[in-house]
Formats: sequence, structure tokens, C-alpha cells
Amino acid sequence: MLDRKIIINKLQEFLEPQPFIYALWLEGADAAGATDDYSDIDFWVDFEDEYEEKAYEAVETALSELAEIDYRYVVRHDHPKIRQRIYHLAGTSEYLMIDFCWQLHSRPREEYAYHENDRIEAAKVIFDKDNIIRYKPLDLSEFSEWNKHRLEEAKYRRKQHIRAEKYVRGGHYLEAYAYYNRYVLEPLIDLLRLIYTPAYAHYYLIHISQHIPASERERLEYFAQIRSLDDISEKMPQAGKWFDELAESIGENEDHLKGVINK
Repeated sequence: MLDRKIIINKLQEFLEPQPFIYALWLEGADAAGATDDYSDIDFWVDFEDEYEEKAYEAVETALSELAEIDYRYVVRHDHPKIRQRIYHLAGTSEYLMIDFCWQLHSRPREEYAYHENDRIEAAKVIFDKDNIIRYKPLDLSEFSEWNKHRLEEAKYRRKQHIRAEKYVRGGHYLEAYAYYNRYVLEPLIDLLRLIYTPAYAHYYLIHISQHIPASERERLEYFAQIRSLDDISEKMPQAGKWFDELAESIGENEDHLKGVINK
């Protein structure tokens, strides 16, 4: 059965000789050394702009030589210099999706780099012909202004718990559930991110179980488990109290907002 190692080796073997492809690397579980039976493969490739179609063709030819591509989805990426497609190969685990991002070679290098010793966003280089994958020291002050705005938004939502409460009182579960998530649960997630992963405060629940202490994770899971209007009514004041405690621990000054990444 095809596995991730065979797929990675095949793409390196096929893509590295191509003169219009400058680099191939991995992100996600492979880069973090955290793969398991459910991990997908997150590839990145840097290619010469004029050879965009050939870059797609090269990747799909390599994959097709291993097995039939039985799933292909073109993602509409917001960045003008990034392309993305999702693949799956017949006969492989249903969880082994291949998430392929293409980066145009003209993408300004000053807008991207990996942080040194970062366990959240890392790169595992397969090949690099032009110093594409670069690293820089982590400077949390880069995120402080943006994080202050995120904190203010979270505090605003904390004051709007009444939006969820009115639907609880009205007996409208769906609306109460939606507003509970937006005005109660999401602000808690934002504060936990600001404290423990300030460089990735926008990550919401992505791999959050690996990024925050077990005690915080268990507490957040408790507030996320909603089955009824009674659950919302009972948990909302408790969540508000926890939010206030977290906000106090962050404090009002910029130094506290910077936090400690991977704490």
C-alpha cells in the first residue's frame, strides 16, 4: 500500500530535475515530526511564474505514476502569488489527503519566512535550489499591535453575552447556540491564543489541543460541549468569569500581550 514516504520520495525524484521548479518542502505534521495514521501531507513548491501549467502537470504526472488521482479540488486562494489543490490517490488511506500549495517564484521574499525553533509553523526541506526556505528570529513585538486589536474585540464580545441570553430566554436553541459560540466561546479561544500562541492568535481551534496546557484544554472542552438551552444558561456565567480571569492575567500593557510562544 502506498504510504507518505513513497509519495514524498516520488515527488522529490520527479520534481527536483525540473528546471522551472526551485524548491519543494513540507509543512504540517511532517515538518513538526508529529505524523500519525490520520495525518495528511502538506506540500509547498516554488516555481517559475511562466511555467504555472507545467508545474501543475509535473505534480499530477508524478502522482499519477503512483496511482490514479481519484480526487482533485482546486482551492481559490486569496493570495495572488499562491495556488492550491487537494489530491487523493486511489488505494491510499482515506485520511491521506495531499494538500499541495504552489508559490510563484516572484512572490516577494520579504513577506514570508519561518521563525527559528518554531514548533507551530515549521518547514521540512526536500530540496531548495535558490534559498527559498529562510528563517528569522521570532520577534513577538511584530504581533503586539494586531493582538491588541484582537484583545479589544474579545472584550467587546464578552460584554455582549446578552445576545445569547435573549435567545435562551426565548427558547430558540439554534440562535442561542450560534450566539454562544460567537460571543462566549470564541472570545475564550482568542484569549488562550493570545496567552499561549501570540504569533498565531488567529489560529482559532486548529491544533489547539497541542498548543495549550491540558488543564486549559479540558476547561475549554467543557464550555464547548453544548447540548441544550440549559447548558448555555448554566455555562455562560462560568465562561464569563473565566474570561475575566484570563483577561486580567494578560493585563493592559503591550509587554503582557506579547506573551510567550509555545509556552
